[in-house]
Amino acid sequence: MASLSLTLVGWFITLALSSIAAAALWRPLLVLLGDLCGTEQRSRFWTIWSVAMVILVPMLAVSAVNLNGDVVQVLRGVVFYSVGGIVTALLGMGYAIWTRTPRANDLPARREVM
Repeated sequence: MASLSLTLVGWFITLALSSIAAAALWRPLLVLLGDLCGTEQRSRFWTIWSVAMVILVPMLAVSAVNLNGDVVQVLRGVVFYSVGGIVTALLGMGYAIWTRTPRANDLPARREVM
């Protein structure tokens, strides 16, 4: 029974940490993706997708870990894998956005008018 309760506590901590990260990112991500996507519908879709990944990747990471042993050790592992999952999701999102952001050398050349 202790293993089940530790697993549930681990999932709750993970859900709380990832939800805080997702809530903090919602507005800035919606604005940024609005600029990149061009329409509000696309922006909303990719914002919801990104927020889902920020929540699901840490949940998957914590679910893959063996949550048995000393309570303090289990909680350290949960926090480590939760934060690691959040960082992994953010790195993936950051890379995806970075690769789709226009660069200065991608813009058309400016002509000087005399």
